[in-house]
Amino acid sequence: MEFLYLFALLTTLATYLMFSSPHLNNPEHVLQEVGDEVLILHTPLARLWPSQGKRINKQKVACIQKANNIITVFHQSSNAIDITLSKKHTVQVFNRACLLFPNAEKVTV
Repeated sequence: MEFLYLFALLTTLATYLMFSSPHLNNPEHVLQEVGDEVLILHTPLARLWPSQGKRINKQKVACIQKANNIITVFHQSSNAIDITLSKKHTVQVFNRACLLFPNAEKVTV
């Protein structure tokens, strides 16, 4: 039973560190420009293993929305990618998204 408590404590600590890490939440790390596409590392786990991220064509983004600590990138085909961040990194990543997707509509909720 003590192992379960220790595991839960370590998992909580690791999650907190991933959300507050300046390197993992750096806008250039979260949104990586790769030619005509952008690699979006949308979850803390994807920021540790970039192969878990999602690629999207820059010209196919219709809208970027910022609401609290979530940035949503809407694709023209009605797909959406939610990027979960800590509140202190949300504005910086939103500004980078606005630079990478200049043709997209910008919405703040």
